[in-house]
Amino acid sequence: MIYPDLFAMQGVRLSGGQVEFSSDLPMPIASENEALIRVIRVGICNTDLEVIKGYSGFQGVLGHEFLGIVEKVKQNPRVGVGQRVVGEINLVCDDCANCSLGGFHRRNHCLKRTVLRIVKKNGCMSEFISLPIHNLYVVPEAIPDERAVFAEPLAAAFRIIEQRLIAEGDAVAVIGDGKLGLLITEVMNTQRTSKLTLFGRHSDKMDKITGNFDRVIVGDDTAAKYENMFDVCVEASGKPSGLMTAASVTKPLGTVVLKTTCAADSSSFNTAPFVVKELKIIGSRCGNFQMALNAMEDGSVDPTALITEIYPFAQALKALEHAGTRGVLKIQLKF
Repeated sequence: MIYPDLFAMQGVRLSGGQVEFSSDLPMPIASENEALIRVIRVGICNTDLEVIKGYSGFQGVLGHEFLGIVEKVKQNPRVGVGQRVVGEINLVCDDCANCSLGGFHRRNHCLKRTVLRIVKKNGCMSEFISLPIHNLYVVPEAIPDERAVFAEPLAAAFRIIEQRLIAEGDAVAVIGDGKLGLLITEVMNTQRTSKLTLFGRHSDKMDKITGNFDRVIVGDDTAAKYENMFDVCVEASGKPSGLMTAASVTKPLGTVVLKTTCAADSSSFNTAPFVVKELKIIGSRCGNFQMALNAMEDGSVDPTALITEIYPFAQALKALEHAGTRGVLKIQLKF
């Protein structure tokens, strides 16, 4: 179905520091190499909430986790009209040095990129969006809508595997029992680790996921009790205290993977253990969508247990408020 006479659409935008539900947003115009997509599901992530607080200085339509149906696209071998799709958030220039390298260099590190809901590109919390054809992935029929919309954050979790940071037999720790930490634990549980441990502060959250891993409630003695026990530690708490716990529990010459950003002053962050133990610190961000879709299709990863509630799109403002409530995991919007 195409909407040739529709010039305005509904969406949720950030304007002047205020979030508003609008019915007069301009319809996106898809270029020759883009697809027009009707959004049918959106996931609210922590970055949406941080953007509302002022992160990145973005103004415009919120959201970057979506599932949609292609409404208009030129003939191509990748996607077609009527197909369900998810999409990468980085829009590349195909002209810079990093784009010329292809692969993840192009996907993650284009020097002139725009980014859905972060840098000069409206997000997906609206009835329609446009994205480049090469950003899109067709969703297999076996994956239901509520699972498919996890493709973007799950791909970020799979980036650790794509980076080849986990070797067979490694002892792996994940710090943080928020949405991303739980997804990462599910992904790590598909690997041949010798030991997998999730460190968090909420047993009810950690119990949302199943698998062969240990659960540890973080306390004052955690860092000392688990000192030097892990080859790789994934920090997903986004807190300076999480970084310091990672430094303690990781073996000398081990690897600390940073999956979230956090600001820390000198009183809360000490570089000494990273230097003394000669730890490798590696950032990890956007990942491989196809790996995420494959895992959701074969059932090796099913993130739907993380859903707290699904709201109709008309209640998007209420949903955003709920998403910011302490203890809440994933909130979705259904169109």
